[in-house]
Amino acid sequence: MISSGILDRSSPVPLHVQLTQGLRRAIVEGRLAAGDPVPSSRALAVDLGVARGTVVAAYETLVGEGYLVARAGARTAVAVLPRHPDAGEPAAPRPPARAASDAIDLRPGRPGTRGLADAAWRSAWRRAGALDPAADVDDAMGVPEFRREVARHLGRTRGLTVDPGEVIVTAGTSDAMLLTTLALAPRRTGGPRRFGVENPGYPRVRTILARVGVETVPVSVAPGVGLDLDAVERHDDLDALIVTPHHHYPLGSRLDAAARARLSAWARRTGTVLIEDDYDSEFPHGRAPLPPLRLVDPEGVVLIGSLSKVLSPALRCGWIVASGTAGDRLRAARADLDLPVSMVVQHALALYLADGSLARHTARRRRDYHHRRKLVLEAFGSIAGVELTAMNGGLHAVALLSNVPGAARAEVEAALVASVAARGVWVAGLADYAVPGAPSDLPAGIVLGYAEPTTLELARGVAVVAEVLRESDWSAGVMTGR
Repeated sequence: MISSGILDRSSPVPLHVQLTQGLRRAIVEGRLAAGDPVPSSRALAVDLGVARGTVVAAYETLVGEGYLVARAGARTAVAVLPRHPDAGEPAAPRPPARAASDAIDLRPGRPGTRGLADAAWRSAWRRAGALDPAADVDDAMGVPEFRREVARHLGRTRGLTVDPGEVIVTAGTSDAMLLTTLALAPRRTGGPRRFGVENPGYPRVRTILARVGVETVPVSVAPGVGLDLDAVERHDDLDALIVTPHHHYPLGSRLDAAARARLSAWARRTGTVLIEDDYDSEFPHGRAPLPPLRLVDPEGVVLIGSLSKVLSPALRCGWIVASGTAGDRLRAARADLDLPVSMVVQHALALYLADGSLARHTARRRRDYHHRRKLVLEAFGSIAGVELTAMNGGLHAVALLSNVPGAARAEVEAALVASVAARGVWVAGLADYAVPGAPSDLPAGIVLGYAEPTTLELARGVAVVAEVLRESDWSAGVMTGR
């Protein structure tokens, strides 16, 4: 029985938050045992005298955090949690490293997917699976219903007026980048095409460009400053520039309205195509989201988006929005290469978008990620010589290390990543995102994701990372204990 005393109706804390906290405490303290079913949301709402939505919100949060387990056809139950030694017991000696299967993976790039397969998700796939498959692909740009829902989605969430005919379905961001790279025409005769890329930036983009023989031109992005627009404006020889203006990956800076206008003016003046990767705009964490670059210059900007961060990259489904000459070339390239995404997948996602299920799922994820973000901020907030950045949006954080001599940054960073891994937690080094061989004043740092692990794993993982940082002294350019 879950007592009504779990709620304080005079408190300013919302009831669903109080219920979440009370249930979480009961599970951790063992008053709700592993494997025990919890009351149905309707029954508990009646018992507590609250709206059913209050209980649903609490259960969804706890499923996302890993405290509850929801399975189709069965009642939601308390999850089996790792056993911790009692406070009075000496902790077991820490092994030098944990097996890969036991490691806590905090490397960035993956969203949380627990609880995704709810009734709305299953309904969308069931209805899509009930449709007779088409005899062939009628339109290589994608299923019309899905393209129409993507256009509506971008209107609601990003303030864009998009003609569904401008939407090209892709198998995620990598496919979109490859298609764009293959489609855009070179501005110069002779020599390879030249694409500007952010430095640091997403390594997969550079891999794709190298695979198709495009020369990459790194443009510096500095912590707290953002894209070096002075360096951009010195170029009139780029075929395209790939940017993440809403939330730079991985440093987290964003281009304000003045910077966007300046970048767009340069692109129009030089004839450079801007390729905008709008990769995690669903999670702005309390700040006002800035509109896409495409709103400033629809003809000159190719917008790339996907469902990877809000649902899962395993779906391999995204889109390109493009107009004008660039749009014509992209549609021709898509027609040549054919449609890479199953029509069943597109039908299911169109249904999931159309009935508002994606919007509701996104709202739930925002609540969950807000809680996780707070855990990370609390863990790193008081460590001397560490500055946390990239926390104003998205699903990852960057811990920048101050006072590391330039020549020693790579060595110190690698030693920190290895030390954290030896204690059973995987993170990435900031240097992994830098363009190899390019001049850079990038500080040493650690990049970690906080969306995919359970909340318990996240809390333990960030505690390990924080412990290593507190124990370390890197001011002399070598890793030593404090």
